[in-house]
Amino acid sequence: MDNRLATLLTRGASMTRAEYRVLAHLTEHPLLVGNITVRELAQATFVSTATIMRLCQKLGFSGFSEFIWHCKQLLSDTPHIAPQAESLPQLPALFNQFIANYQQTFQWVTEDKRQQFSALLRQKESFFLYGAGFSYLFAEYLTKKLQVLGKTAFISGPGDSRNIFLSNAARYQVFIAVSRSGETEQVLDKARIAQTIGMTVVAFTRASANTLAGMADLHFALYDEAVHYAAEAAGVTSFESNLVLLMDLLLLEATG
Repeated sequence: MDNRLATLLTRGASMTRAEYRVLAHLTEHPLLVGNITVRELAQATFVSTATIMRLCQKLGFSGFSEFIWHCKQLLSDTPHIAPQAESLPQLPALFNQFIANYQQTFQWVTEDKRQQFSALLRQKESFFLYGAGFSYLFAEYLTKKLQVLGKTAFISGPGDSRNIFLSNAARYQVFIAVSRSGETEQVLDKARIAQTIGMTVVAFTRASANTLAGMADLHFALYDEAVHYAAEAAGVTSFESNLVLLMDLLLLEATG
């Protein structure tokens, strides 16, 4: 039932069962409003068109057209669909565990770190992003987000020649590396070059101690329930969704 139309059910005085059935049909199928004729509504609810016209008058409207116009106005409000207990989905067993993992990560994402990231987005215009393997997908995601925000953002990975980074690095102000392990040699190599030429280094890695985290000017540690990143790289964990959630919230706070 759409609660935006539910008030109509209590508006009419001494409605008959047939008239109530017409209103109930519209509240259960709000998409019909404006897309159904009085004759079609009568057929769908097994009443006569005269019954619908009497209903409109009981509700204080001159006719069906005015009644439908009023329903459209009610539906233009913020939608609120009343939940039905019998149709509530059964959450996966690990849902609460994923939520707990997100909360653990955000205990490490301090206000100071968030403010530093926000400052980078306000003060810097050019970003070079790098990721290897699955991490490339998330580096690419962040690249697209930065481009939408009007920033100059370039994405590279192990498939690109090292010379691409060497010849372009000086044009960028911030180097953002995504590496689950924080130990991927191609990523560390680019991070060292970025440090040498004075780029600000931002890293997203798992929370365990790693080389990339120690090199970064700004490090975001993510909780990773995998015992060993390499052994369980193909497994499904909360790490990836955790990473996307963190990126989106950082961007939202920086641009809000």
